[in-house]
Amino acid sequence: MKHLLLEKVYPITRSGDPGGLDHVGLAQCFLKAGIRFFQVRQEQSQDSSFYQQLLRIKALCEPLKAQFLVNDRVDLALAAGAHGVHLGQEDLPVEVARKLLGPKGIVGLSTHNRQQFEAAQAEDIDYVAIGPIFPTSTKKDSHDPIGLAALTEIVSQARHPVVAIGGISLERASEVWRAGADSVAVISDIANFSNPEERVAQYLNSSRETSW
Repeated sequence: MKHLLLEKVYPITRSGDPGGLDHVGLAQCFLKAGIRFFQVRQEQSQDSSFYQQLLRIKALCEPLKAQFLVNDRVDLALAAGAHGVHLGQEDLPVEVARKLLGPKGIVGLSTHNRQQFEAAQAEDIDYVAIGPIFPTSTKKDSHDPIGLAALTEIVSQARHPVVAIGGISLERASEVWRAGADSVAVISDIANFSNPEERVAQYLNSSRETSW
């Protein structure tokens, strides 16, 4: 049986990290802080170089029994032995990704409004992401922010674990958890921090202190 290790904090690596860390370096920070579920996101790169980094991340995860997903690229997720893939609305259809990954592969899906979120409930996925919750500069083509009130209303209909993403900061994370999200996906507020490992630890501590 598949066991999803999704935690209250869902960190995401990215290319061009301003701190100078590559995907492997950020993955090491996540794992050292205690994270056992994260995503690797590469927007543009040579496949061969990215593939080699994924193999190194796989080697880091195995002894810790940690799970990592690849953003968008089902082919590279399969080639590197990742635990699954995170899909956007314009990526491969969920049913195709599921067929390729098999029943044990983890599939996450991004949604950006109520209509997409409701449609996702019927998909063969393991979690659904919704966002952006707040304004964000991570994606240039970002959709309009959903806000906390709408998030609370939307997640009440969820059949899958809900990951909130977009503009999440340490200060805002507790509000998002209280609004009903099972997890917060964080990119910039961790990757841009001088010590990503310390920042992840701060998020984990905040999740333990938040009143539900």
